[in-house]
Amino acid sequence: MKKILAFISVIAVVGMLASCGNDEATTEPKLKTCEQTDPCNLALKYTNAVEQGAALKVYEYEAKGEKGPHIYDTKEEAEESISNDYSKYKNKKIEEYGVAEYTIQRGQSYLYKFKYKALRENEAETKSPRTLLVHIYKKNERYYPIEVFDYPDLKKIQGNRELKSSQIYYSSNLTSKEKGKFKPKAIEGE
Repeated sequence: MKKILAFISVIAVVGMLASCGNDEATTEPKLKTCEQTDPCNLALKYTNAVEQGAALKVYEYEAKGEKGPHIYDTKEEAEESISNDYSKYKNKKIEEYGVAEYTIQRGQSYLYKFKYKALRENEAETKSPRTLLVHIYKKNERYYPIEVFDYPDLKKIQGNRELKSSQIYYSSNLTSKEKGKFKPKAIEGE
């Protein structure tokens, strides 16, 4: 009798383990970082370019041969606007950030509010995290970024859509305490 109970117990344990493995294999992993979604990754690269003072990169991310909203009207204007200290920051990337992702139109338009540690050491703002608002929109099957400077621009992007609650992403190197420091405040209307 003890042998039969032991045998049934072993089969039950093996069955539970086998079914656990099957459940995990069919479940998709949750996204954990901004880099894992195309629109957010593009917004992060764009934010890096803005922070580096790479005006030409900013223009190229926005333009890509398309008509649309741009910070710089021409390539020449962007080249003239490159920061004097760009060479010092061109290889640096934002490593500590939090970002709120707002879906305006699923698969077509997103709004990202970044709160990040500035790259430039000599600016007064570097002591506290900086923020940047980036709109990513889809046109001809490609995503394009544009910086949003003020609330009227945001209302124009939003149209009559309400902002739903945001998805928050953090850079993978932040501790729980640092996440509190880099959590972006909600955008008005959320």
